[in-house]
Amino acid sequence: GAAQCLQLIGDTRMMQDQYPEAEDSLTQSKEMFEKVGDQLRAAQCLQSLGEIRSMQSQYPQAEDSLTQAKELFERTGSQLGAAQCLQSLGNIRSMQSQYPEAEDFLTQAKEMLETIGDQIGTAECLWSLGEIRRMQDQYSEAEHLLLKSKEIRERIGDTNGLAWCLDSLGTIRYHQDKNAEAVDYLTQAKEIFERIGNQNGIADCLQVLEQIRTGS
Repeated sequence: GAAQCLQLIGDTRMMQDQYPEAEDSLTQSKEMFEKVGDQLRAAQCLQSLGEIRSMQSQYPQAEDSLTQAKELFERTGSQLGAAQCLQSLGNIRSMQSQYPEAEDFLTQAKEMLETIGDQIGTAECLWSLGEIRRMQDQYSEAEHLLLKSKEIRERIGDTNGLAWCLDSLGTIRYHQDKNAEAVDYLTQAKEIFERIGNQNGIADCLQVLEQIRTGS
């Protein structure tokens, strides 16, 4: 009971961006779960610790926690947990511009998530893989991946994810000097972001729309 309470407190604090307090609670609960041999819950705590460290750009520590979590998830037969760790490891590598390693992790994660039928996770991996290609100016490959992600998100009603796909597709069109199509995608994305109140998304769309308007 106490270990589960601490885990819940840690996860709640993480969502409130109270990282030191979250880390403290999750480390305590992880140690308690390890003592009683509950590998699955210990893995969940390690996964959360990895996410917290990633959000604070502590990438080596994040990778360490996530790799340990992945191994425990594999040992306990939790494919979803292992796939989510691979996805996070891929995103960490992507943030550090280590694209081949990022693609490797994300492709493994995508295949596992497809197998277990996790559509949101699959769509997220496709978007991340598309973004990696976009950042390397491989626009046709990027577009192919982003359109697949967009299709899944439309089907399952993931409006935030759909808007990010439209935003990325608009940015690609802008870089290809197809401004009319870029404006169309970006305007659609901005309208969705406004509807759901995603300020980061709105700012992202406005930035590219302004570049198109001023020809910069």
